[in-house]
Amino acid sequence: MLSKGIRWQTVVGLSLFLTGAVRLSAIATAAADVALPADVTYARDIAPILQRSCENCHRTDGVAPMALSTYEEVRPWARAIKEEVLTRRMPKWQAARGYGDFSNDPSLSPFQIALVVAWADGGAPRGTDADLKTTPATATVVDMIAEPGARELKLLCREQPAPQGTLLAIRPELEPKGSIGVAVNFPDGRREIVGWIRDYDPANPTTYRLRVPLSVPGASTLIVEAAGACSLTLTVAESR
Repeated sequence: MLSKGIRWQTVVGLSLFLTGAVRLSAIATAAADVALPADVTYARDIAPILQRSCENCHRTDGVAPMALSTYEEVRPWARAIKEEVLTRRMPKWQAARGYGDFSNDPSLSPFQIALVVAWADGGAPRGTDADLKTTPATATVVDMIAEPGARELKLLCREQPAPQGTLLAIRPELEPKGSIGVAVNFPDGRREIVGWIRDYDPANPTTYRLRVPLSVPGASTLIVEAAGACSLTLTVAESR
């Protein structure tokens, strides 16, 4: 239990329901907040989104079933891409929104989703090659964080003393479709929710990098709740 009588599943389930209820209205108003271009094109508007948030998996040697690196590869999938981003099934990201904040989250903003929708509904035009730019992909695969003094600690999923230092990232290993909640209890009684990861996919192991590293003092407690077999790797640096 991570809070008084309320399980993570209940809290997150309610959060996801409420998020789904307002998602379409947020997307619908995105264009009003920031005006969409009169003509949304692949080269100028869509390619940077795909490069950042999709090509990490959707490339020739990637884990996804098709590459989305060129207009010729993307165009046949325009309407399918629209549906996937509208429902947020893609980009794939197992961290529940609102429970932790991660710098390598590839999720699209409502405005980016509105761009994809407008492009697909407008016939998926190519645009000109002069508008093409290169945007680095958001790395979500397992990797080592290049931080001086950083170390990786693989732990069992249970309540235990938290490693002292600066928490940079977490990487769970779960059963297929498993879920895990991670939090830190501080000596002064505060609790910081680090993340809730659900629908785990062993084919897509992910390092979740904290957008704001968490300073963990001595005598803190790591709380991990998971269903089924589980381990958790923490990336921890010396206290800053």
